[in-house]
Amino acid sequence: GALGSVACGDEEPEPEPYPFEPFEGRAAEPDVLVDRLCTTSDPALAPDPVFIDCLVEGASFAPSELAPRSELVVMTYNMERGLELDQQIALLGSSPAVPRVDLLLVSEVDRGCSRTAHRNVPRELAEALAMNYVFAVEFVELPRNAGPGGQILEPCEHGNAIFSKYPLGNVSALRHARNKSWHDAEGEPRLGGRVLVIADVKVGDRFVHAYSLHFESSPADNEIQIAQAIETAEHGLARPHRVVQAGDTNAPFYFIDLLSDNDPKDAVTQAFFTRGYLDAHAELPYPGRETRDNLVLDIIFGHAAVFSEPAVCEKSVCEGLSDHLPVWATLAL
Repeated sequence: GALGSVACGDEEPEPEPYPFEPFEGRAAEPDVLVDRLCTTSDPALAPDPVFIDCLVEGASFAPSELAPRSELVVMTYNMERGLELDQQIALLGSSPAVPRVDLLLVSEVDRGCSRTAHRNVPRELAEALAMNYVFAVEFVELPRNAGPGGQILEPCEHGNAIFSKYPLGNVSALRHARNKSWHDAEGEPRLGGRVLVIADVKVGDRFVHAYSLHFESSPADNEIQIAQAIETAEHGLARPHRVVQAGDTNAPFYFIDLLSDNDPKDAVTQAFFTRGYLDAHAELPYPGRETRDNLVLDIIFGHAAVFSEPAVCEKSVCEGLSDHLPVWATLAL
């Protein structure tokens, strides 16, 4: 027969189903003052000040039987520790100014910190919004008294989370290979370092590879930010389904690129764009895209993904609830 033909009776093998291991989580509410996720909060006992060993926590509060949909509303939100958690819950749960989200990718939430009344912020948020969630520790915050919202009376945990109306599985956390130590940071001593939270979202027979990110914050550490962005983007390229990676990029120069058609200046976002990712909010003009001060820091990236209806929360609605504005878009499935 011709080259490449299939002999009579031969059939193409059925593709292997995508392996999905549901995340079990915790049914019982943990005592966050006793049941810590990280193995140590004592700097003297930590083998490494950045690469600390911590469990991933989560629980399921979404209805078990939820009809699949052809699109998801995706939001990313730096919640500034959850200092205004009750108002944030009201915003996300009932405000007509923002849509009801299906997939929420969050950075900067506290677990058992004195500055947020020792609340388990991600678990409370998930329960209030009837969503499943997973949370990974970015930092163990060490005792200090550093002004409004900064007081820490005892070591506590702070990190990133993924929330979903649909089942979460194949959950993991990846601490970036390039990281900055905050162990001796003046006014804000910490153990740990920037971390990705990764989970697959199962919507019927479709999957979304979801990542909640939070890159290093100081422009002086831009090389670290760039390395973290490259690592994140490369990790997503190895996944077989559509990828959504979102969070606080701390990209210092992206707003300049949005104002100019010249050679791009922001290497953090270029780490994604040169690898085939799209900015879900690319059609929105700048000014109008700022999420903190005049900067465009909070971004939803997609690979093999199509977005529509991008939006940034109006300052009149969201300013004061966090030092960042949430952004959202609709993802086609």
